[in-house]
Amino acid sequence: MRERHVTAWLDAAMRRGGWVRGVRRAEAVLAWPRIVGGDVARFATAVAFQNGTLIVEVADAETAMHLGLQRHRILEAYRRRLPEPAVRDLRFRVGRVAPAEDPAPPPAPAPDPAELRQLEQAALGLPDELVPAAAATGRALATLRARRRAAGWRPCGICGGLTEPDAAADDAPRCATCRRQATLPKVTDAAARLAVAPLADTPALTDDERRVALWLARGRVRALIQDLLPRALADTTHLGALEAAVRCAVALNRGASSDPGRDPAAGAPAPAFTASIDLDDVDPERDGVDPRALRALGRLRRRSPEVP
Repeated sequence: MRERHVTAWLDAAMRRGGWVRGVRRAEAVLAWPRIVGGDVARFATAVAFQNGTLIVEVADAETAMHLGLQRHRILEAYRRRLPEPAVRDLRFRVGRVAPAEDPAPPPAPAPDPAELRQLEQAALGLPDELVPAAAATGRALATLRARRRAAGWRPCGICGGLTEPDAAADDAPRCATCRRQATLPKVTDAAARLAVAPLADTPALTDDERRVALWLARGRVRALIQDLLPRALADTTHLGALEAAVRCAVALNRGASSDPGRDPAAGAPAPAFTASIDLDDVDPERDGVDPRALRALGRLRRRSPEVP
């Protein structure tokens, strides 16, 4: 007997058993995700191949209509990539679509080494039997933060905690807790006081609420400077109020003290804050002050000519 390659024996056996037709029908069905791509395969699933027609189940009639418009493009792709069996037509029917397999999750991003070291060192003061568990918790927390940063989470502009990405957020996103605290009457009232006296006592506030109040106060003072600047340029009698507002802005950013007895919005002709803040040493970027206000006061340092 003439020797034959094993593939020839398999082909003959499959033909005798009537398997070839079934295998080819299965090939047409299984090739569907490769032909149309993973995005389409998520909501349209090939389920059968009968007499040259591939039957595809879709989620709704709208999807069936949309794919029907792509019929010729899909058939041409089948002819190029899978000439046998010949897929001559497509039929779409509304039915249950098998969920596409989720891709394997990407590897977890490495935690920030400095953050990991800080969390692990925090466990050193615990009893010896608790150190391993605390260190493991620190590593898990650092890894979670790394994942969130990789997913687009950004530090809250007030407390620094990571907050979910929000398309409507501005350059300084705020977490849900800080947003809620910023609407509390006691916090907004304290912000109004802190805008003129950055170290004023706020006994009714928690530390977190005071941090929010200081953030609101900085916003108030920035708005006040923007309001006073054109006035001071047009009328020098407003320069005193502008300087008082600038001193307050620096105090809020540095944590320096200012005289709580004067309101910079009141138009005082002379600075009302302590002389501990040297405006000649104010840096617009570091101290969060509009450089135009410093120029108007004649205080902008000569070594920063690049400031517009």
